Amino acid sequence: MLVEKIREAADRAFAFKTNPLRSILAAAGCLLVLFVAAWVLDKIFVYFLARSYVQEVADVFDLNKHLANALVYVTFVALVFFGGLTISLSKRRRLVGLLGVFVLMVGQSLILWRGTSKEIISRDGSALKCYVITRDGVRYGERPGIDPGTGRQCRAVTPEMVERLREYEKGNRPTQISGTPTFFNLGTGEPIVWYSKTKNGEIELFDLMGFHPSSGEELLPIAKDVVEAWSLQKQKEARQAPTPIDPEKYAFFDPITGKARVWYRRADKTGDFEFYDREGFDPRTGDALAVVSRDVIAAWQQYKRDSESQKCYVITKDAVRYGNKPGIDSATGKECRLLTAELLQRLREYEKGNRPKPIKAPPDPVFFDLRTGEPIVWYYKARSGAIEIFDLMGFHPESGEELLPVNRDIVEAWKAQRQSESVRAPQRIDPEKYAFFDPLTGNARVWYWRSQKGEYEFYDAPGFQPHTGDALVVVTKDTLEQLKRDAEARQKELEQQRLKIEQQQRERTERLERETREAAQRLDEERKKREAELQRETQAANLCDQLAGNPTDPQRSGPGASFDALKARVSDAVANCELAVRQYPDQLRFQYQLGRSLQFGDRNRAYEIHRKLVSLRYPAAYDNLGWILYQDKKNIPEAVNTFRMGVRLGDPDSMVSLAEMIDRKYAVPTDQSETKISLYARAGALGHQGAQRALQVEQANEAKATQDLAVQQQQQRLMLEMLGTIVQNVRR
Repeated sequence: MLVEKIREAADRAFAFKTNPLRSILAAAGCLLVLFVAAWVLDKIFVYFLARSYVQEVADVFDLNKHLANALVYVTFVALVFFGGLTISLSKRRRLVGLLGVFVLMVGQSLILWRGTSKEIISRDGSALKCYVITRDGVRYGERPGIDPGTGRQCRAVTPEMVERLREYEKGNRPTQISGTPTFFNLGTGEPIVWYSKTKNGEIELFDLMGFHPSSGEELLPIAKDVVEAWSLQKQKEARQAPTPIDPEKYAFFDPITGKARVWYRRADKTGDFEFYDREGFDPRTGDALAVVSRDVIAAWQQYKRDSESQKCYVITKDAVRYGNKPGIDSATGKECRLLTAELLQRLREYEKGNRPKPIKAPPDPVFFDLRTGEPIVWYYKARSGAIEIFDLMGFHPESGEELLPVNRDIVEAWKAQRQSESVRAPQRIDPEKYAFFDPLTGNARVWYWRSQKGEYEFYDAPGFQPHTGDALVVVTKDTLEQLKRDAEARQKELEQQRLKIEQQQRERTERLERETREAAQRLDEERKKREAELQRETQAANLCDQLAGNPTDPQRSGPGASFDALKARVSDAVANCELAVRQYPDQLRFQYQLGRSLQFGDRNRAYEIHRKLVSLRYPAAYDNLGWILYQDKKNIPEAVNTFRMGVRLGDPDSMVSLAEMIDRKYAVPTDQSETKISLYARAGALGHQGAQRALQVEQANEAKATQDLAVQQQQQRLMLEMLGTIVQNVRR
């Protein structure tokens, strides 16, 4: 189109010319101009437009340079096409041309945005985004500065930071650096270590950006002044504080150079010497330590000789405090006892951490040193007067009082105490197998104790009853008469108890039979109603009843399924029961069976369903809700109360569960109907097989108790007969 316009312009310019040669020359000139213009336009477009736009697209999407050139030519052709339309005489074509040019310009920018939206750094290392560290990851921004979302500094991304940012996004968190790291990248000088300052100015280094694990403050990139401050800190830490030494085991001077290797400090008040292995300052007073000399060593040796002659000691909780003069120690207020050679070894043991241990006799310990007569055993006297002896000085492990060295009076009292402890305690005997009186002398050989209830205990020696501390009484003839009268009274009491128990058993049996008949009648009526309802239920409702119905639920439809059977097909039960609930929202049975199925998986949802059913007074739900309260919520009182409400509504499972709570001592029967036998009988009458078995066990236990009572009565009669025989023999 452009060539045609140029040719038309040339024809108008040379229309008055009729020379063919001139026409040819004019046409050749026009072609040459067009060629030069196209060449220049091509170079300008390729080296300027492609370099600034298309080449940028190629860099973003990692395209080959030849493919980039192809995109240049395609873009050029499209631009020429739409540019030609912009100068068309048709308004519609001009609009299409303008729209095409606009789409090319905007599309190029959108392509670049799309290609760099997830990139944080360009191929030449320039930052495309800035970053802000958060608790959970990295937040990227478009421009460095203050991030409006967090209010923190948004730092420009550098090539050295990319790998560490990726590690932080993966979940890695900063770890404290213990050694001396490389603080800056050797190629770019960028910081690759982060730091945090404590309140006392101490600098801690970390290998990754993030937050301090203790304070929660954001870690900052290292700087030169921070590196210098950290180096000074490490130098200070490298200096070791002077350590106290034992002058008896440490050489005061270097054997090669003769220089002093020890520094010392002398207390102002006591004059004690303290020696250290290097120069420094006393940690308590801040005074500078002085280097030792020969005169100092001579003064220390003389002080040691003088102090050892009158040295004393005071026992403290953690160590031994030494003094120079026996008497009351002004610092502790305790007696400073004279230090002897025999005690020095034991004091060393106490300083090492050994503590006094009780001495268990026999054999008797050696209380005093055989050479000097010094006490080598310590004692403690309780308020009751009991004496305990220990092998080392110190404090009593229970009362905390200081142990004292023994003396002769304490030793004698301890031996007397030991003899009294060796007296044999009275032993309980069987009166039917033991002679009450000596057959030769007639003296009593038995002592007894009588409880407030009138029960007797017999012993073979005088003493005291071990539980009450009452003194035992010797048996006499009057005692035997009293025993006979007490036995007769006890026999009558036992007979009355037996008759009362039999009467209670008859009443309980009649009540249980009546309750059983009533429960069976109610069960029969409810079963007839359920059979009528079964005819109207769908297959989902039938499957829900078969898979999740409770065999003991009075409102169940069909035989139901045990918990083990339900657990094997719980997924099918949940699916069918949910469908049944949607089909019959007013049928509480399906809601209960859905909650029963969910107890194997979603117990929170099961809890909500059973709680709703309890509010609607659905009997079987009380037992399920009670066990969720007991097992999951740990609310035992509420669980017991729930079981009781279920019992009142006639739920057999609640009856068995309440009996179990009573057996576990979590509940106490409120009346006769809440005894275990009554609960098991009622539940068994409702068809609960476990309750029937438990009832048999309880009845067997009760029968055994009745039999034991009869045996006890028989023993009482035999004892009365034996006592009568003894009394008659005594009278003769």
